[in-house]
Amino acid sequence: MSVKKIGLALVMMGAMLGGSVASAQENIKEGTVKIAVASNFLATLKALSEEFTKETGIKVEISNGATGMLYAQIKQGAPYDMLFAADAERPKMLAEEGYAESDTRFTYVTGKLVAWSPEPEKVSADLSILKADNPNLQFLAMANPKVAPYGAAAEIVLNHYGLYDELRALNKIVQGENIGKTYHYAATRSAQIGMVAKSYVSNPDKPVGGEYFEIDSALYPPLVQDAVVLTGRNGAETQAFLKFFDSDKARQHIEAYGYGLGAKRF
Repeated sequence: MSVKKIGLALVMMGAMLGGSVASAQENIKEGTVKIAVASNFLATLKALSEEFTKETGIKVEISNGATGMLYAQIKQGAPYDMLFAADAERPKMLAEEGYAESDTRFTYVTGKLVAWSPEPEKVSADLSILKADNPNLQFLAMANPKVAPYGAAAEIVLNHYGLYDELRALNKIVQGENIGKTYHYAATRSAQIGMVAKSYVSNPDKPVGGEYFEIDSALYPPLVQDAVVLTGRNGAETQAFLKFFDSDKARQHIEAYGYGLGAKRF
């Protein structure tokens, strides 16, 4: 475990996505791909989608939120083509329930949880030395563990450090409905520490400053994030996006955002 300073010298990765996509995409007519994505992967998906559209002319419409919420929307008929979830369970359930094509499910990234302090001179992000009664700590932000896998992981980690019950007793925990809202609480200084996805604080396109405490991944269940194509939505545009997503340059970009990579598929 370590505390890392986030400088402004992070390497910009946009140029890494240059080059052409697989030739199978070249003759696809302009269309649209509709993707539902867990909040932690939103910034990464936006960057990839912009480059994909430049190369193919295929537009990408993105809806983001907590995985549990997106799962419910899909079951209620939301017209998405794919779900990029924050867990492996919801894509599996959608396939078992007939809402997604089971042979399309794959692990696209593994997530990493960190504790982030935008103002470490006031409150350090190092959970191993954090005191719940620190007067400079008004709130610690975490995602709702009932709907967000990163929130469930955060609860486990805080319990490991003996902080969860103490912080709750002092009313110092604020929960976001998803990891994006959790990040917002810390970014706006409403909370002094945010339990967030590493991708939010190592985003090469938007350095955030402060410091983050990189949590030992052995302390929480693997944050395996699966994607799946919804039933009847596995068209040419969807396939084009998936092949682009699997390209070496796209994978380098994903890794630069602080994620572990899933296996190559194409």
